[in-house]
Amino acid sequence: MFMTTQPQQHRARRIARVVRAIPVRAGMNIRLKRVIGGEGLHDLDPFLAFDELTASTADGIDGGFPGQTHRGFESITYITKGCLHYSDNAGREGTVGAGGVQWLTSGRGLVHSETPELAEGEVRTFQFWLNLPAAEKMQMPVYRAIEAADIPAVIFPKAEVRVIAGRYHGLLGPVSPESTCPFVAEVILKPEGEVTLPMDQSHDGFIYVYEGGAAVAQTLISCGQAGILDSGNVLTLTAGQAGARLLVLSARPLREPIVRHGPFVMTSQQDIKQAFTDYQNGLF
Repeated sequence: MFMTTQPQQHRARRIARVVRAIPVRAGMNIRLKRVIGGEGLHDLDPFLAFDELTASTADGIDGGFPGQTHRGFESITYITKGCLHYSDNAGREGTVGAGGVQWLTSGRGLVHSETPELAEGEVRTFQFWLNLPAAEKMQMPVYRAIEAADIPAVIFPKAEVRVIAGRYHGLLGPVSPESTCPFVAEVILKPEGEVTLPMDQSHDGFIYVYEGGAAVAQTLISCGQAGILDSGNVLTLTAGQAGARLLVLSARPLREPIVRHGPFVMTSQQDIKQAFTDYQNGLF
């Protein structure tokens, strides 16, 4: 008897909820737009935070984000304008320019600083935090600087997809956290451009539009808004007359308890107390 394989049915993802970025201040009085990690949306497992930073010469960004203490998650920063300088208490340093990525696995803990720097009078970065599973929270910290040339892109007549994490059209992004297997891409659409992306059915995800506007089915996501995606295995994005620039992010949820106190993300209050004790004893 011969077995036949049924073709996979396509189920288009739609927008379950629209979330507007909320202005906040962090670090040395730096202005951010916060989508996840604040009042609008506390978390979207495994995403713990998502911020957009934009600044120009007039804003002033002296000081950046000094002396940050992290434990229990990964932070990934994508730079589209300017650059970002990194240093930590283990002596690691790096500077990533436009089109590059900073990928930090904080693990058991470290103290680090991030300083955005203007290029031609502007800087724009996007940072998101990915939770680590309980079994991996106490791993050794790792810092990686990824240059723009190492991020592959697929270019169509009216669209471009830069693959930061995950796989698209046979290209593999350089950011590859194994525990959450994220898909992260920057999508650039020309006026009335359209692109369809395959999505992992098991992932939770969202899109964030930072220029122009993009529609998913009948829902328009405008600049400064995030569209939280429902389930499905394909995502079709369509731009209007102004075109669009946006990020698409999805990842495998961990379904574990999240106990958070500032930059410490663990699975119990006891673990949070231990994090404070370890920090005070100089163990980060």
